[in-house]
Amino acid sequence: MLNELLDIKGVLAVAHFREETGDPWQVHGELSETDGRRLSRLALDFKRMTQGYADQLALFVGQPGWTPANGWIVHGDQRTVCGMSSMVAVIQNGEANLTEVMKALADESFYT
Repeated sequence: MLNELLDIKGVLAVAHFREETGDPWQVHGELSETDGRRLSRLALDFKRMTQGYADQLALFVGQPGWTPANGWIVHGDQRTVCGMSSMVAVIQNGEANLTEVMKALADESFYT
């Protein structure tokens, strides 16, 4: 199922990782085994940081709806990495529809 995200235009790689350790469960696409481990660990770190920032934001602004954080995106010059739950995707800028990718990650994370 996760590898179906590769059917989305511009998606280069996807991974599903263990939230306890950051170790990959599944990695599909244009990544070596080493890069798959690195991507999974990066995704876990970003997930934790994003949740921490969302918790602080909710505390300081005193408004509901900021937590839990539902995802994160790091947009680079040529590629973007985005994550939701324990899923992460690498996409090629200008080819992929970011909204479509994030929706697919959300759908996939709902079933895992």
